[in-house]
This record gives sequence, C-alpha cells and structure tokens, in this order.
Amino acid sequence: MSGKLAFLCEGANDVLVVKSIVRQLVPDHVITKVRQLGGVNRLLKEADRHARILNAKGYFVIAIYDEADDKDENLILESESRGLIFVPARRKIEAWLLADDDAVKRASGLAFRGPFPTDRIEDPKAVLLHHFYRAVRERKRSYIFKERDFFKAILLNWNLERARRKNISLNVLYESINRIRRA
Repeated sequence: MSGKLAFLCEGANDVLVVKSIVRQLVPDHVITKVRQLGGVNRLLKEADRHARILNAKGYFVIAIYDEADDKDENLILESESRGLIFVPARRKIEAWLLADDDAVKRASGLAFRGPFPTDRIEDPKAVLLHHFYRAVRERKRSYIFKERDFFKAILLNWNLERARRKNISLNVLYESINRIRRA
C-alpha cells in the first residue's frame, strides 16, 4: 500500500463518523484525507474525478455513501478509476452509530436495544433522532438538541470494534480498509 488513503463522503456528519473510523483503524503512519462532497449524487458524479486527482498523488480512494438515498446507480458502474472503491452504508450511516449500543447509551442516557444488526433498521436516521429526542423529553440529556450534537455525543465513546460486530456494512468497510492496507 502507498501509505495514503482518501475518503469521500456525502456530508458533514458522515465526515465525523469516517474520521472516527480512521482514528481507530488506520495507523498513524498512513496519510489520510476525508472530504465532504455534499450529497449522494454530487459524491457519485465527482468521485471518479476526485479519485483520479488523488490517485495521481498516491492515494487510494474510498467513497462512502448512504445506500437508502435516491441516486443514479449508473455513476458507480461507470467509474473508471482503479484506485477507487465505493462502500455503501446500508440504509444510512446512522446505522453505523447505532451499532455501538454502549456508546448510544452513554450519549443519551437511554438503552438502545436494536434491532441488531442495525443494517435491518428501515430508517436509522429516524430511529437515532427519536432516541435522542426521547432522552431530552425524559430529561436524561438536556444539552443535546441538534442532529450533529447526537453524532458528536455518540462518537465520544463509539468503538469501531463493537460497532462492526453489529452492522454488516460497517464490517464490509472495515474489511475493505484492511485489505487495502495489506496490499
């Protein structure tokens, strides 16, 4: 491996999750970049162009997108960059956060009981928001008001090893990064 990995994401909350994954999985000697491209269609349209530029600088590129979003699937199929892979978060990236039920409980003050694997949750974003709004209503947490706050609160204690055991698509990303690192 060249020692350089770049991650392309849809939005700012996705960047928070991916940076946590990078901190926990990618060794310090590997140079990493995490870029937000602003929505699934823009990510898929521009991934190939960004990958070519980053590949020329020695980076292998991983594009992460929410599978449940409306998108043009052909953009993935038409990608020509050899140093680019697409890894979908099953349904939405919020399922990756929910997969570490210990971190969710520490952040919200309420137990999260699944279902596991969290890939099975039809709308993980709605489940995450409902869980935290309930925590605020029940006065378990009063300092968390916005979606970004929920992400940050979970990520304080979120553990990739615990989460990947309860989310299939996160484990696929984990295995993909490890394959790239070994290559």
